[in-house]
Amino acid sequence: MLADAGRSDYQIVIARAASPSVNYAAQELQSHLEKITGARLAIVADTEPEQSREILVGKSSRLDSQGVAIDWAALGKEGYVLRTVGERLVIAGGEPRGTLYGVYGLLEDHLGCRWFTPEIERIPKARQLLLPRLDERKVPAFEYRETYLWESFDGNWMARNRLNGAGGRGRLLERQNIRPPVPELDARHGGDIRFGFGFFVHTFDKLVSSNQYFSVHPEFFALRKGKRKATQLCCTNEDVIRLCTEAIRAGMRAQPDATVFSLSQSDNKEPCECDRCAALEKAEGTGMGPLLHLVNRVAEAIEQEFPDKIVETLAYLWSRQPPKTMRPRRNVVIRLSNIECCFAHPLASGCQEGNKKFVADLQAWAKACNRLWIWDYTTDYTHYLLPLPNKRLLDDNIRLFAANHVAGVFEQGTYDTPDSEMVALKAYLIAKFLWNPDYDEALATREFLEAYYGAAAKVIQQYLDLIHDHAGKQQVHVGIYAKPSSAHLTPELLTQANTLWDKAEALVKSDAAALDRVRRSRMSVDYAIAEQARTAAKAAKKDRTESQRALIALARSRFATFMQTFERSKLTRIREWYDVDKAAYRKTLAADLGL
Repeated sequence: MLADAGRSDYQIVIARAASPSVNYAAQELQSHLEKITGARLAIVADTEPEQSREILVGKSSRLDSQGVAIDWAALGKEGYVLRTVGERLVIAGGEPRGTLYGVYGLLEDHLGCRWFTPEIERIPKARQLLLPRLDERKVPAFEYRETYLWESFDGNWMARNRLNGAGGRGRLLERQNIRPPVPELDARHGGDIRFGFGFFVHTFDKLVSSNQYFSVHPEFFALRKGKRKATQLCCTNEDVIRLCTEAIRAGMRAQPDATVFSLSQSDNKEPCECDRCAALEKAEGTGMGPLLHLVNRVAEAIEQEFPDKIVETLAYLWSRQPPKTMRPRRNVVIRLSNIECCFAHPLASGCQEGNKKFVADLQAWAKACNRLWIWDYTTDYTHYLLPLPNKRLLDDNIRLFAANHVAGVFEQGTYDTPDSEMVALKAYLIAKFLWNPDYDEALATREFLEAYYGAAAKVIQQYLDLIHDHAGKQQVHVGIYAKPSSAHLTPELLTQANTLWDKAEALVKSDAAALDRVRRSRMSVDYAIAEQARTAAKAAKKDRTESQRALIALARSRFATFMQTFERSKLTRIREWYDVDKAAYRKTLAADLGL
């Protein structure tokens, strides 16, 4: 018996000189067991006398005295074992995060704890708590796991859901010229897989600035149709290789705690066409040829001084296909992007040409490199509030990545504003699947909806079924720049969705917190109705369909309530890059709807 009626005979044992993350693991175990049972277990060092009933957390002399053998190398940095030895429980993992993850594995997988959002958790209560018989070993499917969503920028939530990437938050602050004072995942969480500040993605112009060099050294930049342009770097220019090497080396020296430094193309489709770059592209059959030439040269130059750091580059747009013969060096990560794909169906469905090509490139890269990461997309970047029917396929896509030996996954969502479309649900699902691609999707969704929306959970599940069934049955393709007029959002579907959200609000009208969450989530459908109605209202009356006329009437009737929620929400943007002026949005929408 681990605890009974608020009392326990057990103590938690850690090494006398335990790391910050092992100390925190013991504290998290102590705190959560107290919440579950009312019993507060003491935390003691392994130099204290042994007792018959102990929870051994992390590597310590107690493991040796009890004859507990653990293959630490097999656990890596994040794997762990949960093992009962007599009346003792062993929770031990690799450094720096394995033991902490082992504590969360026990709490979640065996004791029923859940951390749905940074504010909403489920901690079961038990008058009596039996020590389960355990003998399990777990190692994560991916070495790098990041949800790039505003609502997931919380170190405790990330650690509890066993996420280890916080590079995206740094990128967001970098764009705002803000240096983050403290990372979300700090030493107590075991740190993170962190990109160097200023070295997250699209770094060409940071490493070799066009403002500094283009006027005096145009040859450093892309030759396009016979003229030099500052669109990309010339990847075969020796001075460019030298400057990139110096900049990456300086960054690594200045940021010893950072893991990854990106040497990646600018965000456009205009690579260099000079003779040397063109020859490499032709020989390798892809624009990745000259790019990987540059990346490998830099990685080779720095690997002796920084054997544990990574040079990352993008396989993106013109560089997405792997080269015929060139191979990334051991300290190079290829991050493959799927920006051209449909996200209303699983990537492996082959529902359109973009999905087919991505899967082919994924399979080819899996054979061509030892360290492949993915840049995946999970929102609509021109309409952050627009309903996106991708909640059912997040796990399908992550399983596809795992099956093709992907080592890391970066899930880009709505990173620069709170309160976007169903974002809290999306963050939770992604976190579950990145740790365990086979996690039960239906269970994760049901538990989240019940915790987040209370009595409205079943109706919101009906809404999710509605939008996903429509996209699946109609074979509607939805990219990351879908418009409100997209075929996955017909007037008839939006009208049905509106009815379901009416029911959801009615079910939680006496629960202020759940009602607020329902209304903020409902903004997604209100926005789609309003934007479709805005377009229809601008058309001549004779050209409006019956369903469009009905949608205009619905938008007008919902306008005041939608605007009230919209204005008090934390939403600061409704599309990437651009802040929203809520008063101006209200004014123009009202005018377009004829209000």
